[in-house]
Amino acid sequence: MTLESSINIFKNNLCSNTVVAIVEGKIIGFCGWGPLRNNSFEENFGEIHGIYLLDSYKKHKIGRKMLEFALEKLSTKNYPKVGLWVLSSNENAIHFYKKLGFSDTGIVKEENLGEIITESFFTKEI
Repeated sequence: MTLESSINIFKNNLCSNTVVAIVEGKIIGFCGWGPLRNNSFEENFGEIHGIYLLDSYKKHKIGRKMLEFALEKLSTKNYPKVGLWVLSSNENAIHFYKKLGFSDTGIVKEENLGEIITESFFTKEI
């Protein structure tokens, strides 16, 4: 996904709780959060609606800091768990989320974002 397509997804989903990473006046990444959209669980979940970071800024702990900030904000809303959807083919993101304590639930969905994509649902207790 590109920065522009990610911004459009955030705008279309009305993601209002968003932290933005800026370097030298340029947006290099962002992370959005809120209540779990389309919650079919009996539990109260928060959700990481999305996270994006330009490739050239990865491996500098910026993504980790944005995600930790979002998790802290969600914890103040009394969510016992946080979920997120990740592209099933994105091994780097899956590794990143697992490293930060998220677990694969085995739940998958297909979505049409201009092409059919498969996403996996990960959760973490906070």
